[in-house]
Amino acid sequence: MTATDPASGRDGEDALVERFAGLGAAIVFDAMHAMGLPNGVMDTRVRHLSGAPVAGRARTVNRSTAAANARQPAFGPDLAMGTQQVIDSAQPGEILVIALGGDASGATWGANMATRAAARGAQAVVTDGAVRDIADMPAIGIAVYAQGTSPRVNFQHIVTLAIDQPVVCGGVLVAPGDIVIADHDGVIVVPAAQAREVAQRARAMHETEERMQAAIRDGAGLVEAIRQYKIR
Repeated sequence: MTATDPASGRDGEDALVERFAGLGAAIVFDAMHAMGLPNGVMDTRVRHLSGAPVAGRARTVNRSTAAANARQPAFGPDLAMGTQQVIDSAQPGEILVIALGGDASGATWGANMATRAAARGAQAVVTDGAVRDIADMPAIGIAVYAQGTSPRVNFQHIVTLAIDQPVVCGGVLVAPGDIVIADHDGVIVVPAAQAREVAQRARAMHETEERMQAAIRDGAGLVEAIRQYKIR
């Protein structure tokens, strides 16, 4: 467990994230719903493609289809390798969130990026775009959650608008430092400000569901078990 980061004033990578250990996206959604928080589940097209379930803090890249009359210099020539800058400064346990407005016409992620991200200790990439070199990802050690795959790279077609700023990925607002939980069910984002309370509620609900499932295995009927245990 890392101590509080004095520069950011937040739990380091990972007192807060560790609170979500063993909690899947589904139970985290249930907790957020029970608390009346906005839906943080990304579009179902953003799905598991490779690697293990993950929970970690978000690092963000905002990318977009280029305007018909402009290329990267118009949006900031210093951002031409914005994604690479974020990868080069990634911290252990972080999850890279690359927003593309749902444009999956070409890959925004590949083996070279993944290799460097893994070397920096990043856990995963989440994007509402496409990736390539997916067969290499297990050996590299980066989990991938994306809309799909494509061998094509979007040369000149995609521009980078900002890094380390709030983005909308898969229809969900993601701010740097938010908690991202991703598994085979999908991807959910927990705002950092509510993360402790969400983790506490999700943990309690998870333990209740374990007791409920144990009762069912011991012969309890589903209606009986729901009435006894199901609290939303």
